[in-house]
Amino acid sequence: MTTEKTKTPRGSGYGAGQIKVLSGLSAVRKRPAMYIGNTGAEGLHHLVYEVVDNSIDEALAGFCTRIEVTLHEDGSVTVEDNGRGIPVDLHPTEGIPALELVMTRLHAGGKFDHQTYKVSGGLHGVGVSVVNALSEWLVAEVYRGGRAYRQRYRRGEVEGPLEDLGPTRKQGTKVRFKPDPEIFREGTAFEYDILQARMRELAFLNSGVKISLEDEASGVRHEYHFKGGVVSFVEYLNKNKDLVHEKPVFISGERDGVQVEAAFQYNRGYSERIQSYVNNIRTKEGGTHVAGFRQALTKCLNRYASDDVVPKKLREKMEGDDVREGLTCVLSVRVPNPQFEGQTKTKLGNTEVRSIVGSIVHEGLSTYLEENPTVAKKILAKAVEAARAREAARRAKELARKKGGGPDVMMAGKLAECQEKDPVRRELFLVEGDSAGGSAKQGRDRRFQAILPLRGKIMNVEKARFDKMLASEEIRQLIAALGTGIGKADFDPDKVRYHKVIIMTDADVDGAHIRTLLLTFFYRQMAPLVERGMLYVAQPPLYRVGLGKGKELFLVDEAALDRFLFDRISDGLRVLVEGHDVALEGRKLRDFLDRAAAYEDALEGLERKGCWRRLAEDLLRESDGALRDQAEAETLAQKLKGLGYRVGGVRAARGEEGGYEFDVGVEDLGYLTATVGPGLFQLPEFRRLRRAYGALEGLVGARMEVALKEGEAAEFSRMDELLAFIRASARKGITIQRYKGLGEMNPGQLWETTMNPEKRTLLQVSIRDADEAESLFTTLMGDKVEPRREFIQTHALEVQELDI
Repeated sequence: MTTEKTKTPRGSGYGAGQIKVLSGLSAVRKRPAMYIGNTGAEGLHHLVYEVVDNSIDEALAGFCTRIEVTLHEDGSVTVEDNGRGIPVDLHPTEGIPALELVMTRLHAGGKFDHQTYKVSGGLHGVGVSVVNALSEWLVAEVYRGGRAYRQRYRRGEVEGPLEDLGPTRKQGTKVRFKPDPEIFREGTAFEYDILQARMRELAFLNSGVKISLEDEASGVRHEYHFKGGVVSFVEYLNKNKDLVHEKPVFISGERDGVQVEAAFQYNRGYSERIQSYVNNIRTKEGGTHVAGFRQALTKCLNRYASDDVVPKKLREKMEGDDVREGLTCVLSVRVPNPQFEGQTKTKLGNTEVRSIVGSIVHEGLSTYLEENPTVAKKILAKAVEAARAREAARRAKELARKKGGGPDVMMAGKLAECQEKDPVRRELFLVEGDSAGGSAKQGRDRRFQAILPLRGKIMNVEKARFDKMLASEEIRQLIAALGTGIGKADFDPDKVRYHKVIIMTDADVDGAHIRTLLLTFFYRQMAPLVERGMLYVAQPPLYRVGLGKGKELFLVDEAALDRFLFDRISDGLRVLVEGHDVALEGRKLRDFLDRAAAYEDALEGLERKGCWRRLAEDLLRESDGALRDQAEAETLAQKLKGLGYRVGGVRAARGEEGGYEFDVGVEDLGYLTATVGPGLFQLPEFRRLRRAYGALEGLVGARMEVALKEGEAAEFSRMDELLAFIRASARKGITIQRYKGLGEMNPGQLWETTMNPEKRTLLQVSIRDADEAESLFTTLMGDKVEPRREFIQTHALEVQELDI
């Protein structure tokens, strides 16, 4: 599947005769990785992308304006559009309905002759037939010609004939499928965040389409529609950045069937970001279209700099890196027959596209610079500043090399090297401070574990230019230890000396800050190491439990401590619930305590966000909707009024969720006010609270009597009081120490809890949503104070543990 935005006339024929058959479906289930890349999370989510791409193709052809993706509680997913609908008439040569042909034959579709679709999207071009083959079941519904049709499939095979469901006013196609656990053995659960990033991306790239994504289990829903297209995309990527010019530059054109759209804007940062797409597919490795854009940009700005209207102080010979410093660009091209190459098949290889993109961008940018001299000089000043800084950095690097102090020379006395020579088996621990570094050096397995202690907090590379960054001793040592080199010209991820780089810092504010600074460094300067899954964060235990007679136990977090305490006391405990004949004890009691703890944890989270306990519990009992309907919101408002709350008027909700909301206050809490609406119901804490409430099966608010083996008994009607009593009882006879720093552990403890591969817990760092990651690093680590202050004010109440 590939993409072009040329519209097919409404009257053009699209029937069974346009469906071309290339081959059958035989090998898909035997070798699924050949068709979807792999059978892990990436391949699983690719199934959704393939179906959505069909709808996007309808949009590109001018027939679809809405796409709805719904994740169901049974693990299936539905994709529905309002396009023309897949043809259902009999195919002239195959003798079966065209829908069945599309669903059961590989490479059967209307995209191979460039008449029905000039271009179409999709990386592998395998179509919905592969989705059908790799699904436990699939149901396709078509709304076409005023009638509705349905056909069911199981593991790629037809289950029955095409059903005529009767007349309908709808138009389009609806596909619902459930991935086959026989194929996807790592799991078949879709992750909302991964799909959300892709749907948002597609909405930016296809400005005429409204795309919605909903998760029925959690109630979360997002709708995306960006009329500005790639310009809106650049504005989104540059959100919270200090901008060189206010509005993005937009250039578009078409030549020889290739359509080009480019939008770019400069910020005062030092990193370049070009996001390129071919037929809606992200080309992470770039390709000929990116090369054409870069060449045109450099040529244009250098030519403009030599113009007489430019002041002499801005006349400088600039290289490509100089003109792209601080650049954020979205480049989208549509090519009739794209040829992909590179390791991940995401690099465009069509040679003709380079010159087409280059000429369109050169013409458009030359005109823009002439018509907007003020903006042109701002961009030029940024590029000239970069060129002069590059020259200064080159001289500093040469001087450092002459003195033997550059990043290419290993610093003595810092890195405690390991004996293993194979990078795949080697691990590097980045440890905070000399104290923890000393414990780590003594406790490690020196055969394959190396230790690099870092003194103090490393430089925030988000705010530093390249030459300033290289002046930092800690960063130079880090670069030297990793062996990859640094900078666009010298960095080579294949030369990394350790395939596991583990950040090991204290569980306090300073430790979190150092961890964030290191993550910023890797994200900005060594992103390929993160993308290859080589970066980890160690999880040292938060608690040490002394059990007497020299015995001790280490617990990684609060949840692990709870599990230990509940296990310790549940054998000698019975809970009698009012109105229930059978006491809670043994396994039932243990499960109840877990659910009660989850319920209380969610309630505490909501209270930190301004929704107090009583209101949250009343909302659980009185509403199960998301207030998308005004009448529903008004009914709930009246119910709350009857319970003694002060209730404001119902209004349209703020935020992208839509729906309705109203304010609620209560006098006995000092006129505390909360807003009840979709934003509240879609908070992760409220969704967790609803799940925990359902799992407790009516026990919330019931009177409970707790009886211990020792004869002690107590009565409670609130979950938090019950849990506090049980935890206090479980702590008797043991000592619990909360660690704040790695230096509090001796080498043996550090090895057993944090460094031993057989017992430790490591978090692998990944970039699931690169756009959101970019925005977060800019907000938290960038130059602008206002977005950071706003972020802190918004999320301050979510902090659970603050050690100062």
